[in-house]
Amino acid sequence: MIWSLASVAVAGPDATVELDLLRPGLGAPRIYVQAGLPDGTTGVFLVDTGADISVLSEGTAERLHLDAGTRSRVAGVAGAASVQLTTLPWLSLAGQSVTDVAVAVGVPGFGDTAGFMPVDGLIGNNVWSNFLLEIDYPRDRMVLHPPQSRLARGRSDRMFFDGSHVYTMIEVTTDEPVPRTVPIVTQVDTGASELTICAGTGVPLAGNHTEGLEATLGIGASDTLPPYRFLSMTRRIPLTRVHLGHRDVDVGIPARWRDYEWSGSPICAQGAELRSLLGHEYLASHRVVFDYVHGRFALLRSHGPARQIDGHLVLFDQERAAHGDEPLRGLERAKLLLGAGRDANAISQLETYLQAHDPDPMRNGEGRVLLAQVLRSEARHTDAWAVLDDMNAGDLVDQDQIVGTVNGLVFEGRRDEALLLAQQAVAERPDEGWAHVALADVLLAADRLDESRDELLRAAALEGYPDAHLLRRARVALASGDRVGSTANVRKLLALYPGDGPSLWFYAMLVDNDADRERFRKDLDLAMARLHPYSRPLDFLLAAEQVLGGEVDALLKQGLERDCTGLEGPDFDNCSAWYLALAHRSPDEALERIDRALATSGARPDFLDTSAMVHLSRGELDQALVQAQSAARMSPDDVYMLWQAERIADLAARKHSRGE
Repeated sequence: MIWSLASVAVAGPDATVELDLLRPGLGAPRIYVQAGLPDGTTGVFLVDTGADISVLSEGTAERLHLDAGTRSRVAGVAGAASVQLTTLPWLSLAGQSVTDVAVAVGVPGFGDTAGFMPVDGLIGNNVWSNFLLEIDYPRDRMVLHPPQSRLARGRSDRMFFDGSHVYTMIEVTTDEPVPRTVPIVTQVDTGASELTICAGTGVPLAGNHTEGLEATLGIGASDTLPPYRFLSMTRRIPLTRVHLGHRDVDVGIPARWRDYEWSGSPICAQGAELRSLLGHEYLASHRVVFDYVHGRFALLRSHGPARQIDGHLVLFDQERAAHGDEPLRGLERAKLLLGAGRDANAISQLETYLQAHDPDPMRNGEGRVLLAQVLRSEARHTDAWAVLDDMNAGDLVDQDQIVGTVNGLVFEGRRDEALLLAQQAVAERPDEGWAHVALADVLLAADRLDESRDELLRAAALEGYPDAHLLRRARVALASGDRVGSTANVRKLLALYPGDGPSLWFYAMLVDNDADRERFRKDLDLAMARLHPYSRPLDFLLAAEQVLGGEVDALLKQGLERDCTGLEGPDFDNCSAWYLALAHRSPDEALERIDRALATSGARPDFLDTSAMVHLSRGELDQALVQAQSAARMSPDDVYMLWQAERIADLAARKHSRGE
């Protein structure tokens, strides 16, 4: 992250301390540490060497009763935002305290959870610059040395710290017949990803590059805005080598070139003097050392055996140590267990928690919804309904569960109950768009199609986004017999989000004649031309080419290599079966692989969807329908799953009507 605020001097420790690095899941790229807070609690913080000051979540700042402070603005590659500045009296890292820490509160785009792991904020350079900072990524270990400690010059490169950001010189080598090696000044940001090059800084590397749309999220991003607002055209420059910190690194990711049209300026149009930014992919295999005082930076070999620490399990153990088996803490414990993939233990914790009758209705509702979702994921539908049975409609809207609940009732054959519940949701939360979406879904199931369409339009109006819910609107139009209207909606969706696989998929399924194919071919080629080649949805692109009679074998090979290589066990089998089914290749192998994946992992909606596609490619429509409906029943708020089941049901019905 890049901030436009000056750092504040703080006191530093005088001894070396070590901390574990936490991750929100094994293999998760971003790293977190725990720090003591003035109220006696321990918080979880993102390690962010790209931020000049630190950040607190609004909930943590409120809990600590911090003064309101002043208003200021922060800037990042995704935009700028207004924030509140205040001071945290102290922050303790492994027993070493840093005092009077400047913090920003209310930063758009900064989440207060990572997986199910609660996050209190991020720690930036106004804290890290008081140490010689050592981050051993493979060992998940951080060492904070006294600032007077020195890093050996012979194994390091020069680093410049301007009081806000960390800069070092790197060399990048292009991937082209005659490679070029170009020196670039970059910021080193553990909270960022990839290598981003800005404006005129990328001009010496121009030539062998692609152009395409990409999403840029971060500071200034907001979930209240439509996703296409964060799409921008970038160039991608393939590299064979990046030299930094006295070491060569090759991560196989093309550098992203932003604001290339600003070639007369060396910096991005947004961002505080940002020329280039290098993120965690280039650091993740090394022990990384930031010597703020003496201006040295290095990538070194890790000390000791590799390990990764799941933060969910660390926090769970700490929760148990602090509170024992207190029933009303069961919700917190269950979330941490779910984040660690221990669903059976989480169910037990949630059941104990709900039996304890938490007086807070919001927490109680959250616990019930969470338990129902986990039970549904294990295909325990009867148990899931028993948990939700007497929750009122407004609470289900507040817990983002109304759509899944009403669609689940429809799958159970309880359509009248579903309609009544959706109507109550609209009555109790008339200004919530998803209440109207839930009603639209039930009205569609009841064949009240005009009313369903109107509810979706009301939802879009309430959300202030005219193009909201286009896939659902296409689904209703098709059910009304308006194939042209349905196609118009998915065409618009593909134009807004050319990388959106489901819209590409359903557009392909609507092709019915030569005129449709000609239009689809033009739209498909235009959409793919707007994307970088490596970011294209190869699976659904393959399916589209299958419909159009295009070349699929090359796409099949490319997709298997890009998306399936590196996966293991059932995930590899599922990925391989998915691609084979979409390409209509090796049907026996595809069936063997997906059956093995399901036998190993149990019923998962994504695996069941693959199974449906495998059976569909084999012409086994009845088996495909069973699997598609099972997948949708487990994911009743996923419009892709719902429409997929309906589409296969229609194909099966037509086959039976022909007496086949």
